[in-house]
Amino acid sequence: MGTAVEVRSVWMWNLEEEVHIIRHKVRNEKYYWGAFDTEFRLSLNGGNPAEIHPRFRTPNDRYIAIKESIDEGNIRQLGLTLVSAIDSTCVIVWEFNFAPLHFPDEVDPAIMGDNDLINTYFFSQLLRSSGLLENPMMTWIMFHGAYDVAYLIKLANFWNPLPDTLVGFQSHINHYLGNNLFDVKFMTKFTNNLHGGLEEVATALHVNRVVGMAHQAGSDSLLTWHVFGKFKQVYFPHDSGIRYEGVLYGIHDI
Repeated sequence: MGTAVEVRSVWMWNLEEEVHIIRHKVRNEKYYWGAFDTEFRLSLNGGNPAEIHPRFRTPNDRYIAIKESIDEGNIRQLGLTLVSAIDSTCVIVWEFNFAPLHFPDEVDPAIMGDNDLINTYFFSQLLRSSGLLENPMMTWIMFHGAYDVAYLIKLANFWNPLPDTLVGFQSHINHYLGNNLFDVKFMTKFTNNLHGGLEEVATALHVNRVVGMAHQAGSDSLLTWHVFGKFKQVYFPHDSGIRYEGVLYGIHDI
């Protein structure tokens, strides 16, 4: 885990080239493990998701609260870490930087420099042909992944509104991502000593952040991958971890 890893920053000018690399890695080199993270700004026009404690909601209620806050929100970054095998040191990290569809005044020119932010609709077209979606060989890793998955589904659907019900949302997950999906935050519920967010869990497992800092999507996706690997090594080294599969913390379980 101490190996130096480069985060490949993706903007509009190099988007097609980088997605071509992803397509090759997935289809030709079998990079079938993907950890991802999103950085975003929510809209609270549909109501504040924190107004009612999530434990008093049904899973569908929790989903609707997330949908309402995301459908008019922005995705700022998508971090993607691809790995060829659970124990492989062949790791590649991408960080996609998106143009806002709402709140355009939040863009920081100092961060952009001379780079053009990614058009969300154009990205959706390329994502559809990247080899990442509708691929039963892929296994997806996230931490507290309800919002991350919801944003990925919106990207897969050209930023159309999320489905009206959890049943519809689950259908989209099954179609695009399959059931090979592990939310590390949910997995920590099966332990006695892992609590808190990604940084706290990483510290408890003695996993260091290799590159970048918190709330950079590429860095967080890589840390999520390393935390998952350490969790598997410690808590289920000899089985597939099927009891953890397919459950999103924040919707299905809290």
